[in-house]
Amino acid sequence: MTGVHHMVAMQWKLGVSLVLVSAAAFAEDGITTGSFPVERRNVVTVSVPLQNLGQLSLEGERVLGERFSLGLGVSATFSHDRTRFEEEELSGAEGYNRSFFQVGLAPSARFYLTGRAPQGLWLSPRLEVGVGRSSNGMVGSLLGEPEDTHADNWFVGGMAVLGYTVVVDPGFTVQGGVGFGARRDALAYDTVRLGSGGGTEWVRLHQSSWNLTQRLLLNLGWAF
Repeated sequence: MTGVHHMVAMQWKLGVSLVLVSAAAFAEDGITTGSFPVERRNVVTVSVPLQNLGQLSLEGERVLGERFSLGLGVSATFSHDRTRFEEEELSGAEGYNRSFFQVGLAPSARFYLTGRAPQGLWLSPRLEVGVGRSSNGMVGSLLGEPEDTHADNWFVGGMAVLGYTVVVDPGFTVQGGVGFGARRDALAYDTVRLGSGGGTEWVRLHQSSWNLTQRLLLNLGWAF
């Protein structure tokens, strides 16, 4: 009887060991491949231009907790317009060429209201800063080709964005949201005015304004 009890005890211990090993393997598999993997701490997305076709934005996000993350966005905006008059002016001007370029940075934080970062409903305050330059040149003139005029611009502002992120295995990410905020835009440009001696001279003028801003957000990327 002692031998029987000893064999039963060994079988029981072996069965418990197999169950524990199987449970550990299942848990590890659930962490790495489950619907809500905890190992995804980084998200990189690129914006889909909905309001400005000439703007491209790259966003990076670092998860610091189940409900919190920090992010940084880098944006670039470029446009070039060619305007031509239907009838040539008396001065010989045929039209204008205009170009605009601007780069910006947007540090942000995200507070997840539902789900677990980096997916779920979130609220994000963000700061936005940027600088740019534009040029405006006249094409065709009997008075001679004038030099292009240039303007420098910068902006700083804040925005609150409410959005939702979906992460689909193995990591494809879709983000959508809407934001509202305020921004201060400043502009410095050259213009011609009448001087004290009766001639003309180039002067540098500065102007600034506060503007309310709104934005529709749609980003596609990868979580890893």
